[in-house]
Amino acid sequence: MLLPVKMTDGLNRLDVRVVFLLGIALLPIGMIAMVQTHRVIQDARATAEQSLISATVNAAQSERESVMQMRGSARMLAEAIPALMTQPEVCSRTLSRFAEQTSAVEFAGYVDETGIVRCSSAGTGMDLSQTLTHKDFEAAPLSSIRSVRAGDGKRTLLAIAEPLVMPNGEEGYALVHVPRRSIRRQEDGMQVSGPQYITAFTRAGHVLWDSDNIASEEGDFPANTTLESLTVSGEAKVFRADSIAGQSQIYVIAPLLQGNIYTMAVWHPDAIPESPLTTSTALLFPLIMWLATIWVAYLAVHRLVIRHIRRIRMRIRAFTSNRRVFGIDYEPDTPSDIREVADAFQVLTERIVMDEAELENSLHEKDVLLKEVHHRVKNNLQLIASLTNMQLRKTETPETRFVLQRLQDRVHSLAAIHQSLYEASVLSRVSTGELIRDLAQQVFDRSALLGAEVDRTIEVADIPLYPDQAVPLSLLVAEALTNAMKYVGKPPDGQPWVSFILAPLDDGRVRLRIGNSVGEPLVDEPQFSSGLGTQLIQAFTLQLGAQIVVTREDDAYITEIRFTPSDFSPESA
Repeated sequence: MLLPVKMTDGLNRLDVRVVFLLGIALLPIGMIAMVQTHRVIQDARATAEQSLISATVNAAQSERESVMQMRGSARMLAEAIPALMTQPEVCSRTLSRFAEQTSAVEFAGYVDETGIVRCSSAGTGMDLSQTLTHKDFEAAPLSSIRSVRAGDGKRTLLAIAEPLVMPNGEEGYALVHVPRRSIRRQEDGMQVSGPQYITAFTRAGHVLWDSDNIASEEGDFPANTTLESLTVSGEAKVFRADSIAGQSQIYVIAPLLQGNIYTMAVWHPDAIPESPLTTSTALLFPLIMWLATIWVAYLAVHRLVIRHIRRIRMRIRAFTSNRRVFGIDYEPDTPSDIREVADAFQVLTERIVMDEAELENSLHEKDVLLKEVHHRVKNNLQLIASLTNMQLRKTETPETRFVLQRLQDRVHSLAAIHQSLYEASVLSRVSTGELIRDLAQQVFDRSALLGAEVDRTIEVADIPLYPDQAVPLSLLVAEALTNAMKYVGKPPDGQPWVSFILAPLDDGRVRLRIGNSVGEPLVDEPQFSSGLGTQLIQAFTLQLGAQIVVTREDDAYITEIRFTPSDFSPESA
C-alpha cells in the first residue's frame, strides 16, 4: 500500500529553507532601499516645513521689529528713571516729551513695587496694583509683555514692563503702553500666498495680537491643546491638527523673541502638498520587489528540484511500504543530477529485491532445517523414553525403578521442549506460557499422587524468552515441580497443596515460585533421594543467571527463583 505523501513538512522542506535563506540574503538590500526612500521622504518633508517656518517668520518680521523697538525704549526708560526720580516733576515732564515724540507710545511711566504710578506721561498717583502686568511683576520681577485693554475698553494695548532698582534699593518697573494698531505686519507685494491666520503669544500662552482685522479668532486654534504647551521645547515646529472649528490645518510655531514671544501661523492644508509617494507606498515597493524575488526563487527551486525529488520520494515510499518498483520515467526538463539519482535508486531497488528474495529463501531453508532438527530430537527422546519405560517394567528393585522413573521424566521434559520449538511459528522466541503449563501438567499426570486429593495452583504468564533461557527454565521447572510433588504432605489442619507461579515483576525481572505443603506423607511408598535433582536445579539456576531462595516453614516448603530475561547468546545456548 502506498503511504500518503505529506505536502507540507514545515521548515524541514528544501524549498522553504532555500526561500528562507534567500530572503535573509536579500533582506539587507531591501532594508537599505526602504531606509533611503524613507530618508528622501523625510528630507522633502523637512524642507517643506522649514520653508513654512521661514515664511511665518518673514510674515511676522515687521511686528517683531516693532516689538523689539518698543522693548528697547522701555529698557532705556528703566535705565533713566532712577536718575530722573530725584526730581519727580522733571521725571514726569521727560516722560511726557518722550510719549509725544514717539508716536507709537501712548503711555510711559514708573510704577513702584506697590503698584502706584510715581512718574508718568499721564500724571502720578494711579493705582495699577490690580492689573495683570503688576501681578506678573509680583510673581517674577522680570521683563514682560502683555496684551491689555485701554481705559475705554475698545482698544487693545501692549503693556511692556522692564524691571528697575532705585538707588535706595526699592524695586519697580518702567511701563510702556503701545497701541496695537502701531504694530502692523508689512504685506509683501510679491507674496502670492501666506498664512490664513497669524498670532503672537507669550511663553505663558497669553495672546498679544493676531492678524489685521481679525479679533483673536480662537476657532483657528488647534483643538485639544493650549498655547502654553506649544512653547515647551522653545523651538520652531510644524504639525497638522484639527482646529477648534473642526477643520484640518497646518500649524507653524516659531519664536519671535527667543524665550518670550512666539508666533503661530495657520496655513491651508495644501501649503505642504501630500506627495503621492507616501512613506507607506515608498516602503511597499521594496517590499513587493523582495517578495517577488523570493517567489521567483521558490518557483525555480520547485520546478527544477523539488517536484523531481517528490517523484523520487514517492517511489521510495512505495518501495518501502510494499516493495513496489516503478519504472524510470523522466520528464523532458529533468536535470542530469536528478536523472543520476533516479538511476542509482532504480539499480538499488532491483538489487535489494533480489537480495531479499535470496535472504528469504535462506531463512525458509533454515527454518525447515531447524524444525526438522527439533522434530527428530523430539522423536529420539521419545524413543529413549519408551526404551526406559520397557526397562522400567522389567525392573523389580524399588530404588532402580525410582532412578529409571526420574530419568524418564527428564527425557519427557526435554521432548516437550523440542516439541514446543518445533511447533513455534518463530523459532528465535519461545512462548513460555504454553510450554510451562504443558510441562506442569505432565509432571502432575506422571506423579504417584495422581489419585490423591491435592490442591494444585498453576499461574503462568505468557513470557516470551529466547531458547538459551527457555530450555534451562523448562528443565528447572520440571525438576522443582517434581520435587514438590515428591515431598508434598498433608498438614495437620488443612488439605495438601502444590502451587506453581510464573509472573513478571515491575522491575523487568521474572519470578518463579514453587511451593508445597509438608506433613503426613500421602502415599506409603519408600522415598529415595540421590540429590541429583537439587544439583540440577542449582545448575539450571546458574545457567539462567538467576537468584534462588529456599524457605522452609512449619507447614510449607517454598522455592523462589528470580531472573532477568536476556537476549539470545549462542555461547550459552
